[in-house]
Amino acid sequence: MDKGVNLTAGKKYIADGFTITKPVVCAVLAVICVLYIWHLGFYPLINPDEGRYAEIPREMLASGNFITPHLNGVEYFEKPALQYWITAVFMLIFGQNEFAARLFPALCALGGIFCTYYLGWKMFDRRTGFLAMTVVATSFLYFVIGSLNILDMAVSFFITLCMTAFYRFGVTGKKYFLYVFYASMALGLLTKGLIAIVLTVGIIAVYALCTKQLRLLFKLFSPVGIGIFLLISVPWFYLVCRDNPDFFYFFFIHEHFLRYLTTVHDRYQPFYFFAPCLILGLFPWGGFLFTLLPGRKMWQRFKNSTKCSEYIYLLVWFGIIFVFFSLSDSKLVPYIVPCFPPLAVLIATRLTSASDFKRPLIINAVMAFLLVMALAVTAWRNDFVSVQEFILFGCPLIIILVFSNIFNLILWFKHKNVVQVISMSVAAGILFCFSLQPIITEVAEHRSGKEMAQTVNLWKNPDTLIIGYQEYVQDLPFYTKSRVALYDCYDELKFGSEHESGRGWFWDKETLLNTWNSRDNIILVVPQKKREDCFKTMNLDLTKLRHREFERYIVIMK
Repeated sequence: MDKGVNLTAGKKYIADGFTITKPVVCAVLAVICVLYIWHLGFYPLINPDEGRYAEIPREMLASGNFITPHLNGVEYFEKPALQYWITAVFMLIFGQNEFAARLFPALCALGGIFCTYYLGWKMFDRRTGFLAMTVVATSFLYFVIGSLNILDMAVSFFITLCMTAFYRFGVTGKKYFLYVFYASMALGLLTKGLIAIVLTVGIIAVYALCTKQLRLLFKLFSPVGIGIFLLISVPWFYLVCRDNPDFFYFFFIHEHFLRYLTTVHDRYQPFYFFAPCLILGLFPWGGFLFTLLPGRKMWQRFKNSTKCSEYIYLLVWFGIIFVFFSLSDSKLVPYIVPCFPPLAVLIATRLTSASDFKRPLIINAVMAFLLVMALAVTAWRNDFVSVQEFILFGCPLIIILVFSNIFNLILWFKHKNVVQVISMSVAAGILFCFSLQPIITEVAEHRSGKEMAQTVNLWKNPDTLIIGYQEYVQDLPFYTKSRVALYDCYDELKFGSEHESGRGWFWDKETLLNTWNSRDNIILVVPQKKREDCFKTMNLDLTKLRHREFERYIVIMK
């Protein structure tokens, strides 16, 4: 039987003074939709990832080849094609711009938020679902990843949809939830590969063992569901393997097993890497995460609850993903995003049942200080944004953090009012995310090649050859709509460079000098850090060449 609370329109659900109505849920959802959509076209693509994942669909549109992904003209098999296809469709509708490039991840973030609301509602009650969706929507890392054109938010959404559908299938026995499970797992496979299968099936298997419900594994078997999965996922893999015989080894062996088990991608981090990422990533709700830490009272509360199986499901969901990525030899911050929906529901259950908010609020205040310091240190030590720019554009964020934490502490110590504290936290979380936009914009300005590409566009004509000197600027082909020849640089294009499509586009020193000396109408893009090496290698005299200096690059035209 469905244990969720089914409310009629406008009817109130009241517990401990906290009131939720359908209009309130719809209003907050509308604000969240605006939060995730309004800023997508305000800032340039952030290299390297956003440039890469915008250029591949652009090249699909230019070539008409939607089977074999290409990046800078060569085969690129690191990821499947689903996000490229959808982004290409958005580019057809909205144009080849930043908004179209980021729209699919943003919609996936919103889809994950709605799934979190639905899951919290059906597992517990509408109030828990409302708080869970607010927690996940306004979490620092979830919002940032949902604002960028990378693949992690899409795979997080499909995993969340898988787990939500499977839970509802287990509760209701309705087959269409099982079909949604298989369909979303297939879409996850087409987004980022086998991880969508490994994590979802692993979570269900461990949950079945923990709750002694092995029959769930047998119920999971569905000829129709498997047919749906194969119908969605197999055609592209068949076609791309048919057209590219070396795809299978590179994609399944190199990009899955070797990436996970070795440091082949040079992304090694210690085992505990994701712990601080998770704590800071959950801000401004991280303080409530500590109320979920294992302890005798917490375990007794879970064990004695009528919702014990739901708690176990959420904990296993979070734990499998967290441990899986922690054990990997390849770690990046966005990998942890699929952990956020189950944690948001767990935090929401504490928000609705906790009687003392003193410790979480104090922890949140300390974390607010640490977050500001971490962002400032990052600005100081890296070239993402200068300290002065962080202070200038981060003022709204700092003000919101300071005053929201002060108000929350005053509300609690003076009135001990849970409703006021939760309401203030929800409002502060939304304002916090809005205040991140100026900082994201400044980071993008420093990490993008758009301004440089605009200069290249002014100088070039259809016969101009663009050369990247020892660096591939990922968004340069996207903004110039031109392929770039590369000197002494392969990066992730190494595999594609060995194909026929790469012949003549990856140069050694002799080819570079011969081409530069034998023809005109060449634009050379040189990283500032390679400046002296380039001038010495090519014997350049800038006084005789048209050039323009940028923060990270110098553009030279012959």
